[in-house]
Amino acid sequence: MTTRFTDNENKTISDSLTGLMWQESYAYFETGSNISWYDAQEYIKKLNQHKLGGYSDWRLPGRLEIQSLYEFALPFKSRGKTFILHINPIFEFSYGSCFWTSKTRFSAALGFEFDVGDMHWYPKGSQTGTVRAVRNNWSPQQMIDLDWTSEALRA
Repeated sequence: MTTRFTDNENKTISDSLTGLMWQESYAYFETGSNISWYDAQEYIKKLNQHKLGGYSDWRLPGRLEIQSLYEFALPFKSRGKTFILHINPIFEFSYGSCFWTSKTRFSAALGFEFDVGDMHWYPKGSQTGTVRAVRNNWSPQQMIDLDWTSEALRA
C-alpha cells in the first residue's frame, strides 16, 4: 500500500494522489491567531519571499484542493483541544478549523471547516480563518477523475 502523503523534510508535504505540495504548518500554528482573508494574502507573499521549501509559487488553495485533504474516516483530536479535525496527522495542527480558499464572491471568501467538512462564506475582513498554502499545478480533470471513495484517499 502506497502512502498518500510524504514529509519532504523541508516543511512541506507532498500528496501523491493529487500531485499537490502543501505547507506542513499553517498560519494559526505560527502566529497563534486567526487571520483575515486579506492577511492570508500577505502571509502567502511572505512564504514566497522566504521560499518555503525552496519554492516561491505558494498560493491559497482552491475549493477542491483544500477539500481533498478532508478525511472523514480519519478524525484526530487537535493537539490538546476538544474538537475533532478530519485531516491526516502528518500535517501540523493546534487550533483553528476554518481555512481560507482562493474562492471569493464580492466582499466574501470561502472557508473550509475541517471539523465538519463544510464550506461557508465569510467576510474577507473577518478574523475567522487560517491558511495552509499549496503549490503545483494540477489539472481539473485529475480531480474529477479521482475515485473519492477509494482506499487511496484513506491511506
